[in-house]
Amino acid sequence: MRFRRITCLLCSTALLLCACTANTTTPLKEADMKKLDDGSMSAMELADAMQLGWNLGNSLDAYANGTAGETAWGNPEIRPELFEGVKKAGFQTVRIPVSYLGHVGEAPDYTIDAAWLDRIAEVTDMALDAGLLVIINIHHDGNNDAAGGAWIDITAEDQTPIREKFALLWAQIADRFRDYDERLVFEGMNEIHDGTYQAPSGDKGETYYANVNALGQLFVDTVRDSGGSNLSRCLLVPGYNTNIDYTLKGFVLPKDRVEDRLMLSVHFYDPYQYALEESMSTVTWGEGAQGNCGWGNEDYVDAQFDRLQINYINNGIPVIIGEYGAIDKNEDAYREYYMEYVTKAACDRGLVPVYWDNGYDGDYGFALFDREDGSVLYPDIVEGMTRAASGRDYTVKSPT
Repeated sequence: MRFRRITCLLCSTALLLCACTANTTTPLKEADMKKLDDGSMSAMELADAMQLGWNLGNSLDAYANGTAGETAWGNPEIRPELFEGVKKAGFQTVRIPVSYLGHVGEAPDYTIDAAWLDRIAEVTDMALDAGLLVIINIHHDGNNDAAGGAWIDITAEDQTPIREKFALLWAQIADRFRDYDERLVFEGMNEIHDGTYQAPSGDKGETYYANVNALGQLFVDTVRDSGGSNLSRCLLVPGYNTNIDYTLKGFVLPKDRVEDRLMLSVHFYDPYQYALEESMSTVTWGEGAQGNCGWGNEDYVDAQFDRLQINYINNGIPVIIGEYGAIDKNEDAYREYYMEYVTKAACDRGLVPVYWDNGYDGDYGFALFDREDGSVLYPDIVEGMTRAASGRDYTVKSPT
C-alpha cells in the first residue's frame, strides 16, 4: 500500500493540535527481553510480544523516477522523536517498508548502494532505541510498477533472473543486519500479485501461486545461510498479494532449518469502499449504519479473522496483519469504531495488527502521528486501538 499524497503532506504539522495517549499495552517482560537477546524466543512468543504495530509508510518505501528516497512522496526525513512518540502512544512494533529501486547495481552482483543500506540501518536503530520491535522488508520492488522500476514479476516466463536478484538482495540485507538481535524481523516481500489484485485463475493461476511460494522459500533459505542471529531470527512470509482469501487457498509455509521461527503476513482493508476508496460515497461502517456499502461489516471481520486463527494460529503459525486501516473521510465516529473493532477482533484471536500510516493528514489520509515530532494527531483513534490491544474483555460500541 502506498497512497501518494505529495502536495499536502508537509502541511500536516499545522493542521491539528496534538495530544499524547496513555500506553495501555503491556511492556515487554524481562524474561522476554532475555529470550530476544539469546535467540530462544519462538515466533508465537514474539508475536505475543508484538501486540500492536504501526507502519512507517511512504518514507523509505517511497520512490520517484525509478529511485527510492525517503522524502520522495513528501514526508520529512525520519527522526528519533517519531518512534519515541509511537512507543509512548502504546505501540510495541514498527514495520519499516523499504524499497531498493535505483539503489541496486547491475547483474551479476546486484550490489546495494552502501549509503542506502546505512540509512536503513540508521532508521532501524532509531526504532530499536525507542524500545520498539522492528520489521523491515522489500516493498515496492514488487508492486507491478515496471515503469517505476519494479522487477519482482511472478508473471514472467523465466523466473530465474528474478530469483537470482531477489536472493542476492536478501543476502546483502541479511549480512548487514546479521548481528542485530531478534527484536528485528525480516519480511520477504510485499503484495506480490499478477497485476490484477484479483485471485489468480486459469492456466496461470497455480503457477503464480507457486512463484510466490518459491520466493518465500528462497527468502528463508537465503537469510538462514547468512549466519549470525539470522540462524534463528523470526521471518515473516506473505501469501499471494497478502490477501486472506488467496493466502488460504494457495500459501505454502516454507521449510525451515530451525523450528517455530516463521510468521505469516496478510493485509486487511475490507470493505474496500469504506477503508480505501477515495470517495465520500461510503463514510460509515458497521451493521445497521445508514449508507454503509452493504458488506464487510462486523460479522465479516470476525469470520475472516476466525479463519486465520483456525488455519494458522491454532497450528502454531503466528499471523501478522502487516497493514490495515481506514482512510480519513471526515466521519470520526465511524473511523474510531472501525479501528477499535478491527483491532480488538484481531488481538482477541492472537493476530498482530500493524496499522498503515502514510504520513498524510487530510482527506483520504492515514496519518495518526505527526512525522515531525511524533505527537498524536487522532488521540481517540489511538486510544481505542491500544485499549483493544490491552486484552480487556469488553464490547466495542457502535456509533449507530
